[in-house]
Amino acid sequence: MFKDNGKGISNNIVNKIFDPFFTTNRMGGNSGLGLNIVFNIVQKTLKGDVYCESVEGEGTSFVITIPSELP
Repeated sequence: MFKDNGKGISNNIVNKIFDPFFTTNRMGGNSGLGLNIVFNIVQKTLKGDVYCESVEGEGTSFVITIPSELP
């Protein structure tokens, strides 16, 4: 688990964060590929799962699970 105590992610976008090219800061130079790359590596290469839990004003946590042995 990776966790912070930052501002959190709003409920209306948390379900989009793993989508390719989704970003809330395009003008800041962000491409929106970072979390999509993580998602694809965990699910396709490592045969695991990654999900996000976030509460606005309290922070965000990412949970990554992978099997102990790859098929």
